[in-house]
Amino acid sequence: MKNKLLSCVAAAAIVLASANAMAGDHGKMKHDGANKPVSKVSEVQNMADDSMVYVQGYIIQNLGNDNYMLQDGSGQIMVEIDDDLMNNATITPQTVVWIAATVDQQPGQ
Repeated sequence: MKNKLLSCVAAAAIVLASANAMAGDHGKMKHDGANKPVSKVSEVQNMADDSMVYVQGYIIQNLGNDNYMLQDGSGQIMVEIDDDLMNNATITPQTVVWIAATVDQQPGQ
């Protein structure tokens, strides 16, 4: 299986989930008034490069060089997040985050 990487694509790509940002249990997350389908990390592994994806999970590790490990109930995936997009947020492994990103095959895979 090819390894995938998520690259965040917008200034609002990282959103700390709150009661106002979450829209129930129907696989969607409400953000800025729009419902977006939320994918599981395990589903991202089968998506084509350059697919737009929305995931919700926990950043459990800073891997350095703008790379982080994101985990949800289905697995883990590396996420590339430009430091400018983090907005000096304090994110712990217990902080739920919502990420808008594109899927990229990791180089050399």
